[in-house]
Amino acid sequence: MTRNKHLTNPVLVALLCALILTSLGACTPIYEGRPTAFPTEAPTDTLEPTATHTSTPAPTATMTPTPTLTPTPTLVPTPTSTYTPTPIPTRLANLPVLTTGNQIVDWSYYYVTRKENGEDGSLLNLSGMVAFQLMDRGIHRETINVLGKDVTVFYLRVRHQFNETFSEVKLILTGVYGTNLEIRNLPADGSTYISVHSRRATDLFEPWKLHQEWTLPPSQREPLFNTMRLSELEQYLKNLPEQVILLADHPVILQRDSWNQLYQDMDRISASAARFSPFFAFNEFNQMTGQTTMAFVWQNYLGSAVDIPADQINKMVFSADYLIFVTP
Repeated sequence: MTRNKHLTNPVLVALLCALILTSLGACTPIYEGRPTAFPTEAPTDTLEPTATHTSTPAPTATMTPTPTLTPTPTLVPTPTSTYTPTPIPTRLANLPVLTTGNQIVDWSYYYVTRKENGEDGSLLNLSGMVAFQLMDRGIHRETINVLGKDVTVFYLRVRHQFNETFSEVKLILTGVYGTNLEIRNLPADGSTYISVHSRRATDLFEPWKLHQEWTLPPSQREPLFNTMRLSELEQYLKNLPEQVILLADHPVILQRDSWNQLYQDMDRISASAARFSPFFAFNEFNQMTGQTTMAFVWQNYLGSAVDIPADQINKMVFSADYLIFVTP
């Protein structure tokens, strides 16, 4: 018994082994979600595109042509040539022998050429012809403002003997719109012309007749009054002899009814602005307020031979509608 049992065990082991081998060859086992001993394919890393470093060419600086510095002489600015008036030396005129028939004409002479009174006796208009002594032989200028406009005024330096007092007077010739204008550069304008009457001291001098002739139409008075430009008058003055007397005629008191027209003339005609503005006062709004104190000084002197006030000595102004030059 014991021996059979020992024999049976090897046989059973061999049969069991044979059975196992047969079953392995007959079918393939199905793996149902259990871990297997077979290696699975491991996921491979996806190659991500990597930025390729491409060197961008840096912009190159554009070559700008640089001028070659060549030493050149530096130009020094020179002042623009401007006209500088030559100072006019004082040269007092000597008095020629001149009479009106019964009166000697000297530096104190004056003649009332027009005087008109109202019904109430008030003075309406007053004009006078006044004798002057030339202080030099030149034309002077200054700039004033009339009704908001700059006017270059051209005048003569003269003297008049007020009774016993000599006083310098600014004798206005004309004016031109603008500042510090020069005679040689004035525009061709009617305001640059002056009416001049020249005569000899030996001729009969009748101021009332000269005033009447001046009031004639321009075509009729032309032979008696020579029209000169300021530049021509400047040369005429230089050629005058030592003995010469100058007379000028102009209104000093004007009728109130004419003020509106005078205002318009002063506002648009430079010659009127220069000649009449010394006799009229204006406020800050350029409104005409009446005649000036100086106009009444002339009125008192021409009408009644009243001495001029002390504060007016060497400050008087007169104007000239026309000029009269009397030489020997």
